[in-house]
Amino acid sequence: MNILSFERRYYPSKCPICAGAALEADIALRKVEFQCACCGPFEITSAARVAMKGLSEENRRMWLSQARQQNSTVPFVACANETLSRGGS
Repeated sequence: MNILSFERRYYPSKCPICAGAALEADIALRKVEFQCACCGPFEITSAARVAMKGLSEENRRMWLSQARQQNSTVPFVACANETLSRGGS
């Protein structure tokens, strides 16, 4: 697991991908960063988080693996119709 940034406040939470223990930090309006021991660090929009609730764990992991293919430092999980920039809301 990567070293956590001191610029954000992380709170105990449940990972939306694997449902394991994770840390969550609000980083922008409608955008959250998770630090999960199983899934690693990733950012996710609130819309994608809600959409994942109805999916199987296999499909949620597929979303995360597709986000990792974007070659960014921290994978960004979003719905196809969202146009949020990586830097903010």
